[in-house]
Amino acid sequence: MKALHDSIVTILLAAVVAMGVAPGPVQADAGDYGARVSWERIVGIVVPQGLVGVCESGPDCPTGTPAPWTVTRGSAAVNLDNGRVRFTVQGLVLAADPSFTSIGTPGLVSMVKGTLVCNESDEAELVDTDAVPLSAQGDAKFEGYLVLPASCTSEPEDIVFLIRIADGEPALLIDRWNAFGAVRTAKSGLTD
Repeated sequence: MKALHDSIVTILLAAVVAMGVAPGPVQADAGDYGARVSWERIVGIVVPQGLVGVCESGPDCPTGTPAPWTVTRGSAAVNLDNGRVRFTVQGLVLAADPSFTSIGTPGLVSMVKGTLVCNESDEAELVDTDAVPLSAQGDAKFEGYLVLPASCTSEPEDIVFLIRIADGEPALLIDRWNAFGAVRTAKSGLTD
């Protein structure tokens, strides 16, 4: 029986090669086809209150939290052709707290959102995902579709991924970023 199975597999592979079609990597999700940017890691903010993007200070300029955060693991990706965005983060927790009571926890932050910072000309454009819950262990996950502006699709090498606070106390923390995507890779086409 095994010999028959092996013979069938050999014949099928020979037929594929004869047709000039080489088997390629299997794509797990058709939503991943096309031009995309991905970040292999999510890293907590190291330098508090850092600015991201080409912008003047103001509400559209992503500013970091006043305290450092740490992350156990995470990743993010955006498909520039269809706007599919996904991110996952684990262990997004405070690395410092003057009261010492919130170190190693998300503190009073209960929701986060992913933000693409797309730079074109002299002003950054921010594109936010919906807010998702941040667990007591600092875990959050998002998968969905966004409408991407030309500043994202035309200059993928300039896209930055941030995780920003979407809810919590004090209110001045809302929209501050506490983690970012690192080890960025840009790919294009159906074979990536």
